[in-house]
Amino acid sequence: MSSTNWHWEAHFNIESSVLMKILVVLLLIYWGYAELQKRRKKRENPDASIAKANARERNQWHYVRRLFRGLQIAFALYLVGSTIKFLFT
Repeated sequence: MSSTNWHWEAHFNIESSVLMKILVVLLLIYWGYAELQKRRKKRENPDASIAKANARERNQWHYVRRLFRGLQIAFALYLVGSTIKFLFT
């Protein structure tokens, strides 16, 4: 009976490491592009009463939104740092 042991080195070698790094760089580029597109598409509502209500609601929730955005930025910086460390190893 033959052995059915699976060996990591047989399937993931130096070429797949380079391929993984290329994939990570492409994902980072796509993430940056998507983030820029999302920021460009924000538009104000032309109806004045709806715009005022939106401004009031934004003002009421600005601390929660600021905390959430800070957490997002911290996590994004951690991911980018880990990715850069991965790319240079």
